[in-house]
Amino acid sequence: MSEIKEKKPDDVELRKLYGSWIKRTALMLKSRMPWADVDELLQLGAVGMLEALQRFDSTRGVDFQAFCSRRIRGAMIDGLRREGALQRGEAPFDGDKIDTAALISGDSPEDPFTQLTRSDNKKLLVVALQCLPPLEYRVLALHFYDEMNNREIAAILAISEGYASRIRKRALDIMAVRLTELMKGETVQCPQ
Repeated sequence: MSEIKEKKPDDVELRKLYGSWIKRTALMLKSRMPWADVDELLQLGAVGMLEALQRFDSTRGVDFQAFCSRRIRGAMIDGLRREGALQRGEAPFDGDKIDTAALISGDSPEDPFTQLTRSDNKKLLVVALQCLPPLEYRVLALHFYDEMNNREIAAILAISEGYASRIRKRALDIMAVRLTELMKGETVQCPQ
């Protein structure tokens, strides 16, 4: 086994060592998911093995067996997810196709960003931003103006990454409510 850790096994070793292991993994998944086809699982496992062979890097200090076992099981589960989505009639979401179809049919609504950047709405955006509490305003400024992610924002403000995310979400929710009110022509009272 120590030979496997240092180099990738050849095809004969691979079949000998992992052929039965792939089958055992497929049967285990079949017992948990009775609707799964064993032959399909075996094929997915073989693909996972090939991917593991291509991606394995012995310099990382991970045993090949540990690396490929996760990749094989993962390939089987990923394949079942894809197959399940297709059986349920779900298609992968393609935003470009939807946008193109909407433009062709003439039903394309203006996206919110375009609406806000029109000159008449920029004033509304400024008013809505002025209504934000200071912390929420700062988080949005760091995120959108300085293009920082939650981890960077958290480091600057000395808060957790999760809290930075919650503050940003709360700020965007406040902005959505304020902008909706302003676009309807309602007067907005900013809490002080």
